[in-house]
Amino acid sequence: MTVITLLAPNVDDTENQVCLLSGIDDIPVEILSFIQSKVPTFKLKDSKMVGKKYYANTCPKCGVLFGDFFLHDEPGAPFFPSDEKGAKSLYMKEIPLSTSVEIRAGLSLGLGEIILSNAKRI
Repeated sequence: MTVITLLAPNVDDTENQVCLLSGIDDIPVEILSFIQSKVPTFKLKDSKMVGKKYYANTCPKCGVLFGDFFLHDEPGAPFFPSDEKGAKSLYMKEIPLSTSVEIRAGLSLGLGEIILSNAKRI
């Protein structure tokens, strides 16, 4: 199953750390359209565990939400690589932007740089 996350290299008040975004509440339509053109299973879904709707990866067969916790918060999870080898197994596609954008989401600090430096660019 293809899953995605967003990396943000220039987030205010993070001292230039590359951030991973999760629990995305609001995202500009042009970014969402770009993502869904590549991964149509990234959708706004209601999470009973979190108690709110957020943009998340979903199963392509049944549409069930694949929660961000299991992708971001467990060591060894896809977006929580334990080393460079784990980060090298990821693929990255840059979203073409001409201006800054605002996305309402949770931030994870500390792993974005290893992913940015090692993921394969497509």
